[in-house]
Amino acid sequence: MNRTAMIQVTGALLLTLAALATPAWAAAPTPDGTLPPAQAGADWRCARVNGEVGLNVRGGPGTGYAVMFTLPPGAALEADYASQRQADGYTWLPVRYQGREGWAILPRLDACPAPRLTLPTAAPVAINRDGVLDRTEIAQLARSVVLLAIRQNGRLYASGTGTIASPEGLILTSAHVVEGADEVAVGVLDDLNDPPQWRYLGDVVSLDERVDVALIAVRSDMDGRPLTGSLELPYMAVTLAADEVYRGDIVYIFGYPGIGDDYLVVTQGNIVSVENGTFNGQRMPMWYRTDAEIAPGNSGGLVVNGNGEFVGIPTFVQSEEQTGGRLGGIRPAQVALMAVLDDYQPVASSAAPAVSVVLEQVRLDPAVTINGLPGLALHVTFTLSGWQGRPAQVEARFFYDEAALSPVINPAAPVAYRDAGDQLRIAQPLTPCCPQTRFWDVTLSIPYEVLRAAAPGTSQLRAEVRLRAQDDSWQETLTWETVRLP
Repeated sequence: MNRTAMIQVTGALLLTLAALATPAWAAAPTPDGTLPPAQAGADWRCARVNGEVGLNVRGGPGTGYAVMFTLPPGAALEADYASQRQADGYTWLPVRYQGREGWAILPRLDACPAPRLTLPTAAPVAINRDGVLDRTEIAQLARSVVLLAIRQNGRLYASGTGTIASPEGLILTSAHVVEGADEVAVGVLDDLNDPPQWRYLGDVVSLDERVDVALIAVRSDMDGRPLTGSLELPYMAVTLAADEVYRGDIVYIFGYPGIGDDYLVVTQGNIVSVENGTFNGQRMPMWYRTDAEIAPGNSGGLVVNGNGEFVGIPTFVQSEEQTGGRLGGIRPAQVALMAVLDDYQPVASSAAPAVSVVLEQVRLDPAVTINGLPGLALHVTFTLSGWQGRPAQVEARFFYDEAALSPVINPAAPVAYRDAGDQLRIAQPLTPCCPQTRFWDVTLSIPYEVLRAAAPGTSQLRAEVRLRAQDDSWQETLTWETVRLP
């Protein structure tokens, strides 16, 4: 058995014994028989092993503790910088790596490089491009809007609104909303008719006072535990250039205007003015004015048009005392991103969408037979352009018929009727033959017993019919249909 294998086996045995008797860091006493104080666990951060030799991770803060395991140069781990101890001429701190814990010396650790701040260019939420948002579309968009609060001395002070701009938790807001904040709490919606739940803590990673924009990165849960893996948060991508917004455009404002009340408010109005300015040497729209109702707590929230496209973030309100007139200011989304992302490339205003879908007809047949079982079928007719020879998929996903649009889950359903997250769905793959291909009567069917098993006592559901690329590079919601259960 070579030395590395011996270290791994010894480390595994020591970890097992430590888990049975004492905390992982106290696997062995110090040479004088005393044990170190318990970890505070207050400031876990990403770190990397520096140098050209491996890092010995020990059972406690000192050279008298046994080596639990060894990490190679460049390995990434987590270190608790708030629980440092002095021993044997070194500064030690708790570390953890892939479920194993121990202590390492601070000089062998470097901070992980800051992640490159990039935002997606395609949003996961597809909205019918009919120029008007219905209640279902509003419910979808609202989930990307968060309540923000500054945390000081263990207390939360609600300060404004933010918009989730990436599934990993990058959040756009106004700079004045997080001014002076060391730590920002993020409240997310579970039910649109309830106040948001405080779920995450984040840091301000970029801020530009010139245009009053800031970017927050979610880093932990409310107890300070680091988050692992993708959060897969609902988010808004910026696909609209600043010069593609015009006077007369309908806009919807999402936010939390009643600081302390904490209920999401959606107001509607029009763009009444577009004002150019110069930013980073480029002449472009720097402000939109709107007659939609905006209150101070709306700052940093979400503004979309009738097609669900990210227009910008509300920032301030101007009132005229004599006439009672009131106009709100909106910072264009493109300008906001240019301010907080150094390598952000503006959207080309003249670029036409590469893929287009024209829905011709959707017909619901509530009385079909599927393998001898009664069920329903959706018949969809549409034309797909710009996706020749590449695979796509038509699918229907089911939700409870409520404002929150909770997905219908059934882990016991046959695999053909559920996705990897057990949400009920039916899908039909297809590959267009031509630059413009008409698909006639694509059929999506499901037995009623599958729906009733997942939603007992429910009289009706909502079905979202969407078309998407197999590589998830784009998707389009074709229609929402009401499904009544017999």
